[in-house]
Amino acid sequence: MQNARALDERLRKIIREISDSTGQEIKRDLIKELASVLTENRTKELNSFLESFNRALKKI
Repeated sequence: MQNARALDERLRKIIREISDSTGQEIKRDLIKELASVLTENRTKELNSFLESFNRALKKI
């Protein structure tokens, strides 16, 4: 019975560590994806501004 408890405890610890590790990987992936979306959004906004600025310059 003691061996079963020890095994159960070890399995729970392993599962917890895997879960924590997987959670960290998911967080890293989400942060990378968010950074990519933000960069893409900034690029689009900058391009839009530069196009507007260019059109304004041409009118002058």
